Amino acid sequence: MEQKLLSIYVGNEVTRVCEVVKKSASLVVVNNATEVATPTGAMDDGYLTDVPAIAEAIRGCVFGRGFSASKVIFTISSKKIANKEVVIPYVRGDKKIASILAANSSEYFPMSTTGDFIFAHTVMETFPDDEGKKIRLTAVAAPRDLVECYYELADELRLTVENIDYVGNSVLQLLSLQMKEGDTELVLQIEKDMTFVNVMSGKSVILQRSVPYGKNAVINSMMEIKKLTEKEAKTLLSNRDMLDRQVTEEEYAEAVRYLISSIGRIVEYHRSRNPDRIIDGIRVFGEGSAIAGIDEVLRQELGAQVTHFSTLQGIKVGSKAYLTSETALRYLANFGAVLNPIGLNLNRGKSKENVSKTADIVLTVLLVLSIVVMLGLSLFAVIRYYLSEGAKEVLVAAIADIEDIEQLASEHEYAIAEYETVLAFDASTYSNNELVLGFIEDLEDILPKGTVINNFSSVNGEVEFSVMTPNKEAVADAIVEMGKLEYVYSFSIPAITEEEGAIPGTPEYEALEEAIENDEEIEVMPTYVVYEFSCVLVEVKEPEETTEETTTEEGGEQ
Repeated sequence: MEQKLLSIYVGNEVTRVCEVVKKSASLVVVNNATEVATPTGAMDDGYLTDVPAIAEAIRGCVFGRGFSASKVIFTISSKKIANKEVVIPYVRGDKKIASILAANSSEYFPMSTTGDFIFAHTVMETFPDDEGKKIRLTAVAAPRDLVECYYELADELRLTVENIDYVGNSVLQLLSLQMKEGDTELVLQIEKDMTFVNVMSGKSVILQRSVPYGKNAVINSMMEIKKLTEKEAKTLLSNRDMLDRQVTEEEYAEAVRYLISSIGRIVEYHRSRNPDRIIDGIRVFGEGSAIAGIDEVLRQELGAQVTHFSTLQGIKVGSKAYLTSETALRYLANFGAVLNPIGLNLNRGKSKENVSKTADIVLTVLLVLSIVVMLGLSLFAVIRYYLSEGAKEVLVAAIADIEDIEQLASEHEYAIAEYETVLAFDASTYSNNELVLGFIEDLEDILPKGTVINNFSSVNGEVEFSVMTPNKEAVADAIVEMGKLEYVYSFSIPAITEEEGAIPGTPEYEALEEAIENDEEIEVMPTYVVYEFSCVLVEVKEPEETTEETTTEEGGEQ
């Protein structure tokens, strides 16, 4: 049955709201759409830190614009949401798939407490191999308190939550409608601070990854290279003629290096795993797709023609929505969430209507019962009056005997409050940074000789550091060992670069510097590799040990 829904995506800078009707599995009609700036400081990596301010901003932008839907779908974008590609034996039905993922959740997502996370999945493709039929799917784990923020926002807006989706799945659902069967295409969504990389075969996704570089990374690099202000760099990167006159090919290549190299590594990974699926073309969209010259660089580096989405298949824009084909592309996350949301829902996700109906039934029953009871009580009160006079004196005496109970109860409540305060203070003194020392000691054992760690930083267990080494093969083995550390979660390598010279701080570096100062001839300049690492340290809680006591027939302990 057709259903009118609000689709809301709260971004770091902009919040977008649509009112849509899902006509079928492949058609969404947009009745209304608007956007508003997200209040400053109200959003932190997907967490809604000021729900009332965001709710007020949304109310202000929809007021008087004809929005009338009472149910909402939210799309969340956050680095705290972990996603992993998983291959499992073929089973029929989402419930069986969910049970397999739940049974192995600790293997896919090694969190300390799985109860603090909500798990969901979406099927990417079904394929045969030597062992039989398999399913490739994307498994997602979202912190429960992150999802709860959006239920709080729905309560503040007096809306019923229909579903919660993850931005990677939302965009993917819409992209599947745009693809042609038989083609393998690289689809890049280049946003301000992140780029989503999708390899799609027809309407099925083969590979989905994200890299922490987007439009802002290119702007910042251009500012540094050309010594420009942010406004000047944005103007330069939006005008191809000006760019060609003022920026050399080498300077431009340096500005887009991190973005292009990150995308290139994912493409190489796809080619190594799927040599028979050659990329036929590249589709680009998002705010970063307007960077001047980006199409040509992608074509040269990845070897395929680049095109942009001009229209969206499966989306019909109503006359009152006032969306052009260009502005509609900004609402991909809103549109896609309506098609097939991944379902990051709390148990109370769709319960408000059921609760309301149940409450009506309960109230009716209580009303009837209350009438019956009142009639009975009226008769009973007459009889009780004559019997209560004698009991009154007994009750008065009993009350006098327990007059101090109120004081005891108050003291008990005060003691509990003090105890909870101490517990909260003790909990606040812990930080995942306490795991850093052990991590450093493990790195000393794992990393090969001659390796230097640089730029090491940790904020509540979120660790970033770089490793400089002359030995790629040894570091590759070390990377495997680091991935086995049970307290290391969300382990990744955002960038790998090769530098000329020797590693700073080593005897080789000092010898090379001395040779350069003495104008000695250097036959072959040495090189070393810099690996940038990023991971999250999470406390692994050991299961509580339990001891069982047995007794002898005489009742004594053994």
